[in-house]
Amino acid sequence: MARTFAGAPDFPIGAKVSLANPQLRSNMARATRTIREKRNLRVSELDTWEELRVAGESIKRSGLANLHDLLTTFEKNVTDAGGHVHWAVDAEHARRIVLEIVEETGSKDVVKIKSMTSVEIDLNSALEKAGITAYETDLAELIVQLGDDLPSHIVVPAIHRNRDEVRDIFKAHMGEWGLKAPDDLSSAPEDLARAARLHLRERFLASQVGISGANFLVAETGSVAIVESEGNGRMCLTLPNTLISLAGIDKIIPRFEDLDVFFQVLPRSATGERMNPYNSIWTGVTKGDGPQNFHVVLIDNGRSSALDDRVGRDALRCIRCAACLNVCPVYERVGGHAYGSVYPGPIGAVLTPQLNHVTSDHVAQSLPYASTLCGACFDACPVRIDIPKLLVHLRGEVVDAKRSLTPKSQEQAGMRAASWLFARSSRLRSVGDFGAKTSSPLRGRKISLPGWLSGWSRFRAVPLPSQVTFATWWHKERAVEGETQQPSSRRREFRHKNTSIEPHALGIRPVVAPDAALNQANARDAILSAIRYSNRGQNEQPPIPRSYRRAARVETIDTIEHFKERVSDYQATVRYASFETIDSAIAEALSSRGSTSIVIPAGVPQEWLSSFAGTVITDDGTLEHASINAVDAVVTGCTAAIAETGTVILNSEADQGRRVITLIPDHHVVIVRSGQVVPDVPDVIARLDPARPQTWISGPSATSDIELSRVEGVHGPRKLDVIIVRE
Repeated sequence: MARTFAGAPDFPIGAKVSLANPQLRSNMARATRTIREKRNLRVSELDTWEELRVAGESIKRSGLANLHDLLTTFEKNVTDAGGHVHWAVDAEHARRIVLEIVEETGSKDVVKIKSMTSVEIDLNSALEKAGITAYETDLAELIVQLGDDLPSHIVVPAIHRNRDEVRDIFKAHMGEWGLKAPDDLSSAPEDLARAARLHLRERFLASQVGISGANFLVAETGSVAIVESEGNGRMCLTLPNTLISLAGIDKIIPRFEDLDVFFQVLPRSATGERMNPYNSIWTGVTKGDGPQNFHVVLIDNGRSSALDDRVGRDALRCIRCAACLNVCPVYERVGGHAYGSVYPGPIGAVLTPQLNHVTSDHVAQSLPYASTLCGACFDACPVRIDIPKLLVHLRGEVVDAKRSLTPKSQEQAGMRAASWLFARSSRLRSVGDFGAKTSSPLRGRKISLPGWLSGWSRFRAVPLPSQVTFATWWHKERAVEGETQQPSSRRREFRHKNTSIEPHALGIRPVVAPDAALNQANARDAILSAIRYSNRGQNEQPPIPRSYRRAARVETIDTIEHFKERVSDYQATVRYASFETIDSAIAEALSSRGSTSIVIPAGVPQEWLSSFAGTVITDDGTLEHASINAVDAVVTGCTAAIAETGTVILNSEADQGRRVITLIPDHHVVIVRSGQVVPDVPDVIARLDPARPQTWISGPSATSDIELSRVEGVHGPRKLDVIIVRE
């Protein structure tokens, strides 16, 4: 049975257990230090970093303030593009929807991309109970699953494991399904990644259902965007016939152009990279390319309730980069399991209580105290979530929830005295006058209060009444001659004004409640109604600051040479050619990697391959996955390229073909015309057609899931050659 966080102890207990594990502390210290150093290096390269943070904050704020309209727009655009949108009020409802979709396909297994949302709703356990096997395909999630473990980090779930532990897990459990680990498997990250590649390849080629999360949902176009590194994401998004994407309703962003912010801040914050090896963006269903059955499950699960908290709602801006975890001194010492929650670290300490309702869950009540309030998390957050402020706010909620509803006897006596005093203005004036007259002799002397009040005055100076009462001062200094309106008449006027408030303005908050018979129309209405209530008065659309798009920052560089340098940083090979020599450049790139058979899309000119002596297969859209898997390499063109990040973008056009042909072969040769290279991420967005599926490629597939050691090549192509054709 898949393990869950159910029954986890409070944070103080979990932290005590973790602190007693020296191996864990060593693993965590080394890993978080490595990520911090990489992140700081990449952030320092951008002189617009703070402007990007402000823009990211504004975009997410706008998304939450207009959530109702954005979700309905997203739903319409997905449906128009051939997809299906489902609404889930809670985890149980979401699990039920996914099970129904999978059962309709008749499949008994699914392949999954790393998704914190699927862990949040405990999807794997539900699939297992229904007789459906869920195969985790991310390297870290595979380690966690095979080791019967739980994720401890949002981005690097197996960060608490070292390479020797990973080797032992693979040798002990890989043979339970799929290809077993070699008997002589070493603990070198390269060997461990290779074992995972071989173990999962057959499963990728055979599975008919894929399940993913989503980094961003674009309302304007109905697009879904996923950022990943290994290529397992592309495998799950591309090869199965049915794709189910799970997303919290907080993942929505208004416009396609907003991705130019998040594609810059997310990779730098999460893994310390200029760009993740793979970004996938798709809209609905593309005939003949990728899954022909596409479902999005929009999940509330407490988010609309969190939205109603004017302070706590800021936690919903989180883009799951885990930058706050990597700088947190508490997380570094205790790891993720101590939090007893799907979402660990500082963001987990505010997000989990928000989703689990802090006043009703003992783990959630302990999490706001799992912090030193040092503020490093706010400084690191790419969307400027003030986590310390949220923690203090939630601590207040915990305290309020624990207050006794019955006042103590002393409090009751004090309240009765205050009630008697304030019942008549004459009494209040008399007490004020008495205090003013009797306080003068006591000034400058230490005063001790009697009885049970003495504990208060032992360490505090007792405040004395003013020598001049407020009423006396008011009448002497501020009274307006001729004012005759009495307080009682003002009270009557106030009451009269309040009777004009419309009853619905004081209505009860809509409840998004689970119901075994809940249909999609009811679920949709319930979620949207709750969002409308939570966002009352919050429908502003402030302009998004776009100063980060300054062109001046790239005017002094040679764009083509800059692109070449950045691509080379990924251990990819870059060659120059002209249209007259492109055939020989391609032949040289293929022979240098030992590639003797290739697949090409129909739009690649045959003359490009005139110098290649090997086997050439042209994909007409009907090639089986097994046939593509049998070739050594693929040769394609591209739509655009980004100099700053060394990224090549494919848009499934004629010379790029279906996404699958650039994914399965081990070697990718891509032709980039010099006119296709733009300076930076914002410059490329306007060139792209959101209606076409996109693949952003930055070097070969890679992973850093084992002790943060980067290994080139995992599930996608392990070899990348870029040929720049000067025009």
